[in-house]
Amino acid sequence: MKKSYSQFDFWENIFEGVDCIYRAALFDRWLMVTNKVAAITNSDKVSLSLVNQNNAELLFYSINTNHALAKNVNKKAHDDSETTVLSQGARLFPETSTPANVLSRHCYYCQHIIIVGDEAYQMLFTVSKYEQNQIYNEEELATLLYLLPTLITSLTAFTSQKNGLNRLATLQQTIEQGSKGIILFDHQDKITFINQFMKSHLIKNDFMKIVNNELALTKHYENIKFYQLLNKSAQKSYAEINSMTLDNNEGSHALISITPLAKTLHCHLDIATTMVTVNFEQLMNWSLFANEYQITNKELNLLKALYKNKKLTELPKKMGVTINTLRTHLQSIFRKTQTNSQVELMIRLSMYKI
Repeated sequence: MKKSYSQFDFWENIFEGVDCIYRAALFDRWLMVTNKVAAITNSDKVSLSLVNQNNAELLFYSINTNHALAKNVNKKAHDDSETTVLSQGARLFPETSTPANVLSRHCYYCQHIIIVGDEAYQMLFTVSKYEQNQIYNEEELATLLYLLPTLITSLTAFTSQKNGLNRLATLQQTIEQGSKGIILFDHQDKITFINQFMKSHLIKNDFMKIVNNELALTKHYENIKFYQLLNKSAQKSYAEINSMTLDNNEGSHALISITPLAKTLHCHLDIATTMVTVNFEQLMNWSLFANEYQITNKELNLLKALYKNKKLTELPKKMGVTINTLRTHLQSIFRKTQTNSQVELMIRLSMYKI
C-alpha cells in the first residue's frame, strides 16, 4: 500500500534523515543512515560505501540491517551488489533540485569523489526497490535529493577526522552548516556550546529561550517533557535518538532531537555529554513568490491552503468556488511555476522560506 504523505511528514523525514547523517559523521555509525533512509523511502536495500582511491582500501560498507546481504558484508558482496545497481539504476547528482529532472526508476545511485588533503575517496550511495518491483514515487525521490548534499558534506567532515583533524574541529565543521540549531549540554543540563544558526534563531522564535545557561521551552508541559528526554538520553546508548515536536500559536513547528555523545567533548572549560538539534519550520515569503511568478490573489489563496496540507477536494465549500475552478487555478500555477505536480510545487515553494 502506498504511504500517504503530508507536507509536515515529508519535512519531518528530511529533518530526521539529516540528524542521522550528522550523528553518523560524529560517531562513525553509518548503519544509522542506511537504516533511516530505508525506513523513510520505503526501500528494500540502502547501501553506503567509502573507498580510498589511492590504495583501494574500503573504509566502510554499510547496508540496512533488514536486508539479507547485511548478514554477509564483505568486499566481494559489496562489489557484486553494487554492480547490479550501477548497470540498471539511474544516477543522482547532488545539484539536482527536483524529481522532475530524474527518470523514474526502482533503483538509484550516487557516486561522488571527496578530496581531503592529498587523499581522494569515492562515495557510492545506492537505494533500490527490487524486491517490491516498484518505482520510487515523487516524495521518496525528493527525500533522497534533499539528503544527498548533507551526506556528502558530512562524509567530507568524517574523512577529515580520519586524516587526523581535531575532533572538536570536525564537530564544528559539521554543525556549522547553517541549516539547523545545535546545542551541547553538560551532565548537569547546562549549555556548553550553541552554533551560530541557533543563536540567530533564539532572537526571533517563540518556542524557547535561554535562562541562566539553561534551555527553557515556552510551553510548560513541553519544557517538562524535554528535560525528561534529556535525562533519559543520558542513560541510553548514543545510537538512540529521542525527539519531540513543538508548535506555536501561529501553527508553525519545530523538531528537537536529543542524542548523548559517544565520547565527551571538551568545549573550552566545559565538558559536553549530550547534543540537541533543533529544526525550525521556516516561514513562507508569499509576496516574493507571488511577484516572481505573477500569481493572482485567488491562486495564492489556493496555494496557502494546499501548503497547510489541505486536500483540493476539501476546499470548494470553504473557498466558495467549484472544484473545476480550483483545478483551473492549480493548472495555471503549474504553468507559471513550471512544475508538474503538487510535490514539485511544494519543493519550489520551499525555496522561498525565510
